[in-house]
Amino acid sequence: MFHYPFDPSSLAETARIWWNLYGYYLLLAIVIGGAVMALLVGIPLIYRQKPGSHNPRGKDEISPGVIPGERGKTLSGLLIALLLLGVFFGLLTESLEATKEFKEVEFEGTVPDDALVIQVVGFQWGWTFKYPNGVETDVLIIPINRMIVFNVTSEDVFHSFSIPDLRVKIDAIPGKHNIAWTKVLQPGTYRIQCYELCGVGHAEMITKVMAVTEDVFDFWYQSQGTTEVTVGSTSAETHSAHD
Repeated sequence: MFHYPFDPSSLAETARIWWNLYGYYLLLAIVIGGAVMALLVGIPLIYRQKPGSHNPRGKDEISPGVIPGERGKTLSGLLIALLLLGVFFGLLTESLEATKEFKEVEFEGTVPDDALVIQVVGFQWGWTFKYPNGVETDVLIIPINRMIVFNVTSEDVFHSFSIPDLRVKIDAIPGKHNIAWTKVLQPGTYRIQCYELCGVGHAEMITKVMAVTEDVFDFWYQSQGTTEVTVGSTSAETHSAHD
């Protein structure tokens, strides 16, 4: 029923941003990790003491007040330091750009006119989704190719609203409203679950989001949420969250 893709970038805009940043970090980790491993293996091989040889007192032996003269060039060290600085600066820039994309939607700021703002309320142990037309459901139904803004809070303890496949995750805190968003690119059913240990029922605090085409969503929405919605072979009759 649920998707668990290795590469989620085709599912939603949020997943695409996350996956691109993850790929950037992964590439850097491979390059830096490979270089470190090569040095760990190569340096002992290059500078190992050959069998039968001895190390007489000479230029490589440390003497008080004397700096060994052949332990590297200042210019080489400077270039390596500048290279590392450039790598970390690039990493910081890429991270900030991704963060800027994630935070481009602010609830009290510039929300696109066609965005659908849904109130998400966590409670022990479930979720309530409140739509602008007053409908409340315990299964989230959203249209694809449209920005969805989640206004997330909690009515009791700390929770964490997460849609793993779409790379959406935001804390649900009593008395505070946190904002998350997504834009789903293809129809499907995706898991919603709590990622904050919130009590004995935490493991069962799971529901789903059904992403449907715009016309299917409009039909359901205009019928006040009483119509059965079908995504592929999966169907659900939505109802009041506390029925």
